[in-house]
Amino acid sequence: MTGRWERILSRYGQTVTLYRQGQEEGTVCRAFLQPVQEKRSDFFQRQPTPLGLVWQDRWICLGGPDMALDELGGGYIAWGDHTFTVRSAQPVYLGDELVYWWGLLAVRE
Repeated sequence: MTGRWERILSRYGQTVTLYRQGQEEGTVCRAFLQPVQEKRSDFFQRQPTPLGLVWQDRWICLGGPDMALDELGGGYIAWGDHTFTVRSAQPVYLGDELVYWWGLLAVRE
């Protein structure tokens, strides 16, 4: 299953760089990054897109098993002009196999 996920990331994912705490050089990998889409009453942080209103301060990250989002410490993820800190990270398993990482990211200021 991991091989399939890696092929999907390779073809459709975005190139991101992981910077672990205390390391100047990052690790380049592929992931899916998307702003969180959520229905809430406070509209001040929303931005209209072709897919509807999205939050600009919180993003979802789906990455390969090599990303280990819980090991960044005080590090961050960079993608284009954006930088993010990891608020929450969970490994996702299929049986005993680590298939991908799910992460909730916050825009880094």
